[in-house]
Amino acid sequence: MNKILKLSSIALLASSTSLMAQSKSFEGLSLGISASAVGVEASGSHTSNSGTTGRGSLGKVTEIAAVDLSYGYASSPNTIIQIGATYTPGKAKAGSGTFTDNVSSSGASTTSDGNLSLEVKDPYSIYIAPTYVISKDAAVYVKAGYAKASTNTLATGNATLSKKPEDLKGMVYAIGSKTMLTPNLYLGVEGSLTDYDTITATTAVGAEAGGTTGGKTIRADVKAVQGTVTIGYKF
Repeated sequence: MNKILKLSSIALLASSTSLMAQSKSFEGLSLGISASAVGVEASGSHTSNSGTTGRGSLGKVTEIAAVDLSYGYASSPNTIIQIGATYTPGKAKAGSGTFTDNVSSSGASTTSDGNLSLEVKDPYSIYIAPTYVISKDAAVYVKAGYAKASTNTLATGNATLSKKPEDLKGMVYAIGSKTMLTPNLYLGVEGSLTDYDTITATTAVGAEAGGTTGGKTIRADVKAVQGTVTIGYKF
């Protein structure tokens, strides 16, 4: 009986040591360089002071590069908690489109358009990523965090703006995997969705059928879907 207990204790200790060795591969400070394909969509509507309504959308798929810095610590033998930040220097055109203004005069409906393009600058996110270690070289994770980006809007026609949209702010959600290629070099693959808060802008005074009006308020929902590949180094 004592012999069986001793063997069980040795087996349990060996198993625990093996799991701890697996999680060690993903602990500590990591720095990565990533390349992403990002699809951005902004869709919304506007309402003028006279009650006229309109709608529009814009979108584009673009490629960006980013820097990711994270730190992982073991919360259990096969679980790592990563805390990190991602930053994309520079700017990218998020898309361009047409906002259609539906107006009427003497019962006759007419349409006038304005062109709007959106540029996103210096986006970054701060996140936490619970990670499950599958083996000493592979792990999977889910991620949630806060995202922010500056914007630059170019508009013409009935979309010309007197008040441009504020910065984009929202939440990012992701799922991904990390594979150790060497004891220090790793490959990461991730899919994410960033859901930004609704942004607003105000158009300049313009002429509509039946009179002069302006100050239309545009409200738009902005979402970004992103696929990312990262090459990084764990210190």
